[in-house]
Amino acid sequence: MRTLVDLGTELQAEEIDLPRVLDMATRNAVRLLGTDIGWLSLFNDATSRMRVAVSHGVTGADFAAMEIAHDEGLGGAALERRGPVVISDYASWASPGPVRDAMLAEGVASVVCAPMLRGDCVVGVLYAANRTPTDFTPADVSIVTALAAQASVAIGNGRLYSSLLDKTRTLEATFEIHRALGEAAMSDIGVDRVVRALGELTGRRLLLEQRVVPPFEIFSEPADDGDGETAVAAVVPVRRNEADVGRITVFGHAPLSELEQNALSHGATVLALELMKHEAAQDVEWRLRGELLEQLLETGGAHSGELVARAKRFGIDLGGSCVIVVIEASGLEPPALRALVQRVITSHDAGVDRHTTLSGQRGDRGVVALIGEGHDLDRFVRFLVRAAGDAVVWIGTSAGRPTVAEGFREAAACSRLARQASPEQARVIHGSALGPLRFMLDIRDLTNARSFVEDVLGAVAAHEDAGGAQLLTTLRAYIEEDGHHQRIARRCHVHASTVKYRLARIADLLGRPLQPWETRFEITLAFRLADLLRSLPDERSAGLPRD
Repeated sequence: MRTLVDLGTELQAEEIDLPRVLDMATRNAVRLLGTDIGWLSLFNDATSRMRVAVSHGVTGADFAAMEIAHDEGLGGAALERRGPVVISDYASWASPGPVRDAMLAEGVASVVCAPMLRGDCVVGVLYAANRTPTDFTPADVSIVTALAAQASVAIGNGRLYSSLLDKTRTLEATFEIHRALGEAAMSDIGVDRVVRALGELTGRRLLLEQRVVPPFEIFSEPADDGDGETAVAAVVPVRRNEADVGRITVFGHAPLSELEQNALSHGATVLALELMKHEAAQDVEWRLRGELLEQLLETGGAHSGELVARAKRFGIDLGGSCVIVVIEASGLEPPALRALVQRVITSHDAGVDRHTTLSGQRGDRGVVALIGEGHDLDRFVRFLVRAAGDAVVWIGTSAGRPTVAEGFREAAACSRLARQASPEQARVIHGSALGPLRFMLDIRDLTNARSFVEDVLGAVAAHEDAGGAQLLTTLRAYIEEDGHHQRIARRCHVHASTVKYRLARIADLLGRPLQPWETRFEITLAFRLADLLRSLPDERSAGLPRD
């Protein structure tokens, strides 16, 4: 009774010393029953097996390392009947196997054991054994049963205390994480610093991917030797208003702990707020830059000093070169087109410097001004077409215009020409590619241009259409090869004498010699106009000379 009282006192302690309690139960079972050996096996929930945790009087190392399934052996029998088991002759009772061998090697002859249970939960089994045959009394069985019950209570309380202690520590650590991340959010340290702070708090390498503010991929720490860990433990979404604005990839092989899950959940909230702040600041900047672009478009002549100073506040030098890009889109409302343009400008793959770029909208057309150096125009328009996806876009660009307003008129005319030339698929027309024919962009009525082409090339085209030789091809080669007969022959795959004959026939049809520069100029201009006019899908293009 004194032993049970002592054990009860240990169980009432503010903090249970679980190893001490289990040792007391096992040691006192040996002392009170006067047995040679005593041991206690604990059940492992993960493996559903029992392993010796405490032993007294044992001499062999194999015995202390015994492990058995919870439904086998003496322990399995005690757990199945949920009561004590007494075996007077262990050697004849036990089935062959490693456990029987270890028990016999230890000299076990008789055993009494009692299950350790907490309600329906298996905790373990307490054993007492002699090396000589023994008839254990009911009192012996009661003592082992009572000690097993006390040990079960101790283990249950110990696990509960440990769980509460872990919960308390997790709660305290969570409060500290929330405080640290809250301070980071309030101090406006930026998205990258928040990611680094979150990585330090979790002890993990993290990657934030988002499309709001560059850089769009942020690691919490650099990779070791350029080859960081690639195993992904978890992916945590960064959400705002039930929409994903990014995601946090957590690297590592180990699954996330409860504390890490709390930290990442709160970190995702802080990052969503941080991205919202950047998005709001961007919206303000876009609006102000759009107002500046609108003012530049309204200014027809030289820029005023006030306008130049306002542009400088954005880091833009209006004295530098400027290319205007006008975008028309099929199936995109103005807000969607504006969002597309802004998304492309902020992308690091678009080939433009967003700090010296202005964007806005005129009607249903998007307008972008690429000011100064550092812009890759071809890359920008290609990326814009790809980013549009299924929407068909028509893009025009300016070249050689001194002001934003003049550049816009040229780019707008090019986008209009692109739309007329290709109504069913994306098309880009660069003002610089039109060369001296840029004046055509300002002409609404092309009747005179068509008449000019017909007057210059019509007779030659009519002769070819009637079954004559390929005179138009020969004439174009004559102009582009500067009249060199051998090069013309190679280009047209004919003999030089055939070239001479065809040129004479062309001169007869035109009613004038080909050598004078005025004639060559008119023929060159006629071919260029024919090429431009044929790009327009208009019924008036029918009948234009084709070589």
